[in-house]
Amino acid sequence: MAERRMISRKIAEDDRFVDMHPVSKLLYFYLVLNADDDGFVGSVKMINFLTNADQNNYDELLENNLILEPTKNGVYVITDWYAQNKIEPKIYKATEYLSVRALLFIKTNFAYTTNPDEKDIISPVDYWIKQGRDKKTPPEIQAQQYLEQFQETSKKVPRSVEETSKKVLAQNRLDKNRLDKSRLEQNRPDQTKKEKINKENNYKYINSSSNGGMGETLLNDGSSASSIENNATTENKGNSRENSGVDNRVNNQLDTNNNQDNINSLFNYLNGISTTDIPKDNKRLANVFDMLIHNGYEIEDIQLGIDNIMSVANQIPQYQNEQSLTKLLIQHLPEYTKQILEQSSSND
Repeated sequence: MAERRMISRKIAEDDRFVDMHPVSKLLYFYLVLNADDDGFVGSVKMINFLTNADQNNYDELLENNLILEPTKNGVYVITDWYAQNKIEPKIYKATEYLSVRALLFIKTNFAYTTNPDEKDIISPVDYWIKQGRDKKTPPEIQAQQYLEQFQETSKKVPRSVEETSKKVLAQNRLDKNRLDKSRLEQNRPDQTKKEKINKENNYKYINSSSNGGMGETLLNDGSSASSIENNATTENKGNSRENSGVDNRVNNQLDTNNNQDNINSLFNYLNGISTTDIPKDNKRLANVFDMLIHNGYEIEDIQLGIDNIMSVANQIPQYQNEQSLTKLLIQHLPEYTKQILEQSSSND
């Protein structure tokens, strides 16, 4: 974390700041000084000791919108962080509180907000940071770019494996290398054995086209994903046909039958925390659950991924219906689940 932070005179000399208690002012300075490169502060015991601050001082900063506490778990966000600080890309390091950052939006004055209904919002913070934390392009143009990108991503479903590029394959290998292998081997020895067998049979990992290219599935060399229903299947023509007349697609599906209880439990969990009721026969979402389980993700990690997505969806009106929420989960659940596992691995 950098040793220097900036505070704007416009903030420090504003009436809302000047009228505060001296301890609250000092607390704000120390929060800014100890914030990470996204303006997040998660450990405040030392700050409280140095400033003699208590909850009343935090409440005063919250009331004046100088800080935010999106999840009420002790992680504070400097509201005007990007209005005051500029971190060069070569030294920028993303916050470790990704689940908190996912709840925030960036405004046209580059301040944070948790209210998605504000009129001067550019985009969700995650998208804005992914695009390079752009302050040069006019905010209204950035907002339009985000809207177009969101609409395009929501309706785009690749029709075949050939539509995935070398870049997708390279990203998949990178994601695979990031997995905590020791944790997978300890908790899922049967899964590790299956992966070794698959390697011997010349299988390879590629991104699934059933969820917008966000997840992983196993396909044999030369196979294609021409429909949503067969994206999570393999066609290994070399398999022996011990039970004649049995549909090969069913035989080669990625452990769907073995994983059915876990898939059903994930549907129950999702519908238990959601106002919608997504049916368990939704094949696209079931394939996403099955793919994550097959690739070694624990049920608890997938549930945390669902929690993070629901935290965002519950604040955005367009995700309050079954179809939109399902599409959001299909597109982003693998990404959020990977973040959970990577964060857990880094904390071990």
